Amino acid sequence: MKPISKRILTIIMAMMVLSFFTGEVQATDYGDSGDSLIVSIESADYLDLDADQIEDDILTEFTITVPLGNWNFRYTYIYCELVLPSGYYFNCLILLIGTYNSVSIDLAWYNTAIESGWYDFTVCAWGEGYRAPDMGWDTVTFDPPTLGDEGDPFIDIIQIIAK
Repeated sequence: MKPISKRILTIIMAMMVLSFFTGEVQATDYGDSGDSLIVSIESADYLDLDADQIEDDILTEFTITVPLGNWNFRYTYIYCELVLPSGYYFNCLILLIGTYNSVSIDLAWYNTAIESGWYDFTVCAWGEGYRAPDMGWDTVTFDPPTLGDEGDPFIDIIQIIAK
């Protein structure tokens, strides 16, 4: 076996020393920060939205509120995910352009309550701009009691109210 050269040994030692300098790293809990968007899920429930006589649709209602402060952002990304008991999921990404203090959004998830068991609905929201609040999120678990499978699943925005 060939011995390690002094140059390689010096480089390895320098890399080890530099690895101790982590910079400005900190742990962040997005949900509890006073500088995060405040996401609140008001409801997630099953019903028959498309009048096909099967309660296989889900209606979700949530609100995003900007915390007090001097914020300057015009784009908000809203990621919504509905996870079924089997792990199968439906999701969407909404781009909201404009400024607001709070915005309430109602989403209809047609033909998505196709399994019995506990469903998880999660909303994550983050802003983009010169000075934007941190990401915020909320999640809720609910149990649609019936099975359904009468059509292709799709998502529709039923209502948006911005203040």
